[in-house]
Amino acid sequence: MKVMIIGSGISGKAVFEYLTRREIECFYVEEKGINFNKIDDICFDNLLDNIDAIVISPGINLDKSLLFQIKKRKIAFFGEFEFGSTKISNEIIAVTGTNGKTTTINIIHYLLKNYNAGSVIGGNVGIAVTSLIDRLNGEEIVILECSSFQLETIKKFKPHIAVILNITPDHLNRHKTMSNYINCKYKITKNQRECDYLILNADDEIINKYPPKTNAKIFYFSTKKKVLGSYIKNNSIYFNDNEKEIKLLDIDNIGLKGEHNLSNVLASCLAVYLETKNTQILKNVKYFTGVPHRIEFVKKVNGIEFYNDSKATNIASTLVAVKSFDCGINLILGGSDKGCSFDELFQKLPSNVKNIAVFGENWKKIAFSANKFKFKNLSFCSNLSECVQLLYKLSSCGDVILLSPASASFDSFKNFEERGNFFKKIVEEIDDESFVAGFGEKK
Repeated sequence: MKVMIIGSGISGKAVFEYLTRREIECFYVEEKGINFNKIDDICFDNLLDNIDAIVISPGINLDKSLLFQIKKRKIAFFGEFEFGSTKISNEIIAVTGTNGKTTTINIIHYLLKNYNAGSVIGGNVGIAVTSLIDRLNGEEIVILECSSFQLETIKKFKPHIAVILNITPDHLNRHKTMSNYINCKYKITKNQRECDYLILNADDEIINKYPPKTNAKIFYFSTKKKVLGSYIKNNSIYFNDNEKEIKLLDIDNIGLKGEHNLSNVLASCLAVYLETKNTQILKNVKYFTGVPHRIEFVKKVNGIEFYNDSKATNIASTLVAVKSFDCGINLILGGSDKGCSFDELFQKLPSNVKNIAVFGENWKKIAFSANKFKFKNLSFCSNLSECVQLLYKLSSCGDVILLSPASASFDSFKNFEERGNFFKKIVEEIDDESFVAGFGEKK
C-alpha cells in the first residue's frame, strides 16, 4: 500500500508517523509545492501513479482540480481529522462554532480529566487527532475541537456529544459563501444517531434561523431564557429535560468573567452532565481560569494594562474582547485576509476604543471600514512591535492595550500562538525609557 500525505504540518506529520509505525509506505507533498490548478493530466498521472490512498491536512484548500483527478482515478481520499477519528473507539465529545471552541473544550477537559478514566483533547488545538490513536487505552473520553476545515472532509465521523457554540462570518476566503461555511459546521452532527446528543446555542441568530438537521437528541444552552438543556435561573445554572429541573451550580462559582464565557460554561456543563450525570464535578469550574491568547492579562506598566487576545481571528471574537472592558481601549488589529469586510466591527465598536494601530496585509480593508464609519484615530504600522510602541505612547494611566486582531496571522506568523507569544515578549521587555527610545517620548 502507498499513501500520499498532502501537507507536512502537525496533521501531516502525525499521519506519517502513524503509518510509518505500521510499516506502510507513505510520503509528503508540500502544500506550497504544487499549484494543482496549473498542472495537466500527464503531471497528475505521474503524481498519483500507484497511489492507493491520499490523506490531506485540514489547512489545505480542497482544490477542485485535485478532487476531480482523485475521483477520476478512484483513489481513497481522507481528511486527517476523518482518518484519525474513525480509528478511535473511545467516546467522543466534539465542539465546533466560530468562537469559544478552545475555551469550551478546555473547560470540558478540566472537568473530566479526573473523572473515571479521564479525558484527552485534540483536533484544532495543535494536537492532530491521528496523534491520539496510539496514546489511548480505550477508556478515556476524547474531546475534539473541530474547525470548518476539518469538518469539510468528514464522511463517517460520529461523536456521541456534538456542540455547536455559535456561527458568525469567518473563513469566507476558503468557503466562499456563508451557506458553505454553515454546512461545514453542521457536518458535526451528520452521522449522529438517536442515542447521541446535539447541543445548540439557543441565543445564536444563525443557528435559530437555519437549524441543523440531525438524528440526535437536541439540547440547548442559553444565558437569556429557560430551555430544554442548561440556562440561568436565580443566579444559578439549571438543567431541564422536561421531566426534572436540576440545579447544576451557582454562577458565583465560575472563575471566568464575561457573558461569552458564561455561555461557554453553560455549554460545557451541559455536555459534561449529559456524559456523566454527575453534578459534583461541575463545581470544579470555579478553578478554571481560562486559556492562553484569549483576553489574557500580560503585564501592567505605568498604570497601563496589556492583554493578549491573539486568538481573536475574526470580527465577532474581537467585539467580544473590546466589550469586556469599561476603560479606555487602545486596540491592535490586522493580519492575513480571511475574505470578510470590517464594516460590522466599526459599526459596533464601543465608544471607549480610543486608538487603533493596524498592521498586516489587510490593513487597507480595515482602514476602508474605519473611514466609512468615521473612526478617526487609526494608524498604520509596519509590524506588531511598532503597533505596541505607538499605542504605549498614546495610552494614559488606566487604559488597556489590547491585541485582538480580528484577522488570521499567516502573513507574519506561523499561527496565532506565535503571534500572541511575540506580543507577550514585546510587553515583557518594556522598560519605560528604552522602549520608547527612538520613537518619541511617552506623554
